[in-house]
Amino acid sequence: MKKIRARLLSVCVFLAFSALLGACGLKAAAPETEAARVEGGKQEAAETAAGNSKTAGNATAAGDTIAAGDSITAGEASADGETDLTEMPEEGMRTVQTDKGPVEIPVNPQVIVSDYYLGEFLAVDVKPVIASPYSLSNPFLKGMVEGIQELNTVSAETSLEMIVAKEPDLIVTITEADYEKYAAIAPTVYIQDGSRSDEELFYYIAGLVGKEKEAEAYIADFRKRAEAAGEEIRGIVGNRTVSIVEVWPQQIYAMGSHFARGGSILYDIWKLKAPSAVQAEMVDADTPYKVVSLEALPEYTGDFILYGVLADTDSSFVEESRLWNSLDAVKAGRVLAYEQVAFMHRDPITLNAQLDIFADFFRSVGEKE
Repeated sequence: MKKIRARLLSVCVFLAFSALLGACGLKAAAPETEAARVEGGKQEAAETAAGNSKTAGNATAAGDTIAAGDSITAGEASADGETDLTEMPEEGMRTVQTDKGPVEIPVNPQVIVSDYYLGEFLAVDVKPVIASPYSLSNPFLKGMVEGIQELNTVSAETSLEMIVAKEPDLIVTITEADYEKYAAIAPTVYIQDGSRSDEELFYYIAGLVGKEKEAEAYIADFRKRAEAAGEEIRGIVGNRTVSIVEVWPQQIYAMGSHFARGGSILYDIWKLKAPSAVQAEMVDADTPYKVVSLEALPEYTGDFILYGVLADTDSSFVEESRLWNSLDAVKAGRVLAYEQVAFMHRDPITLNAQLDIFADFFRSVGEKE
């Protein structure tokens, strides 16, 4: 209890200092993740009239690319100087290179808190004690999250108290604005959104908990499955184009390979082609997504459409429009409606599930044709 009170005191001092900075007109940086966009997106979209990353994502995302040809393998990552996590451990601690510089963490962390990267930990059989509602909402993680406490994101003070009470020995965060507050509680690793491909990110996180070999095996199995289906899927699709569009309140987003939704599988691994506008901006270049008008949909949709709708969004302005129903993909039934709350993630477990969903979709189209 004394230890908890001491940590709370330290955090309170930090919050008081932050408040003083705010009184002086200095503001902390806003979160840059899709998780923040998901929480605030509906209100923002409504106010405007009505996620960002190369990772995460998928939210995130978390994005973020496990690509057979484009990214390094897990084995190569361990030999790369930038990706190598560890220096010689000393008295149960070791130094890891992070996006905030070197940080000392336990050699074998046991009590872990993460505000974003839940699927990456679960993929190597490590269960954090606290995770964000954003991560816990992923349907593909159902059955794996029992016992994980949901982080209270309504109140900053309450969320910090929850974390302190668990006495974590490692915190992993995607939110730079929270880094100093977390670091006052326990060793904290900040991972910048978009700084690593999906594969690199997974291997990096696995390395924090000494699970590099497990990550290598997971990646190898995923690649084998993806590549095995690739030739068949390319045969079905042929020279036709594949697109991803998502509806938010009074807004339509077009996406490519850098913003989750399985784009890394479609475009990077299977090498399917997007409509030319998407291919140029969001596959070959680094633009994560683009807000497009209803009138521009023919330019950003292809012969196949992956279609998602943000929860509680009225999408009738798209689906009941004459333009949407005149699209060839819609008329031919080549539309895959996906669950947005699941597809906005880009962790290894989600990517494996998306792989199966995509394969089943394209095969079903092939059988009809």
